[in-house]
Amino acid sequence: MQSAAELWQKAKPLIRQRMSFTPDAWRSVDVAVPITIEETVFVLGLPSEHETLRPYLETQTMMALIREILMELTGKEMDIHVIVGTSEDDWKRYKARQEFLRQFSTRTSAAVARQETERRDWMWLSNQIVQAYSHLLHRQYDFVKAQFLLDWSPKIAEFVEEFLESNPQKQDEVLRELERLCQRLAGTLNTSGFVVGLEIEKAIRERRKKQKGETQ
Repeated sequence: MQSAAELWQKAKPLIRQRMSFTPDAWRSVDVAVPITIEETVFVLGLPSEHETLRPYLETQTMMALIREILMELTGKEMDIHVIVGTSEDDWKRYKARQEFLRQFSTRTSAAVARQETERRDWMWLSNQIVQAYSHLLHRQYDFVKAQFLLDWSPKIAEFVEEFLESNPQKQDEVLRELERLCQRLAGTLNTSGFVVGLEIEKAIRERRKKQKGETQ
């Protein structure tokens, strides 16, 4: 198995030949440091002084091109992970930090779930969406916005169904609140309320269809 450094040395000229060239995009590739290959994950690092180039390296187009070339060179499908840092110690620290966050999240999830159940309302739902979007990486890209809408539509559908189960007489309120939510999301995602509403309605119907199948 080739080392990360050997593989990256072969990949870089191929990337340069095939990429849609811009100086910053190529510079992000040129300064990237191959750190390690961990199973099917190819880890690239950027020196801290070049962290501003990270968005160029992590575009959908660039990631797809790198994966394509690594596939040609190794015969394996590989994921690309980019961190700030240039050594295996940096990678180990990154993984340790992610594991700590995962464990912390697991420990607190039960308590958070209890608190959220007690205070869930339409304002809570809206705040959850706003908070999630504010932490979304690369939210300037339409593709990422589309992923966000598809990820959140089932969650909104779940909230709607749980609300109606507890408040079956409030169909009109659900309609009004969903309209407000669609308009807010449409403004945030730079699309139309109809598109947002369509995805939410599809998620609601899919959820009801699944629940009906489970009860039969």
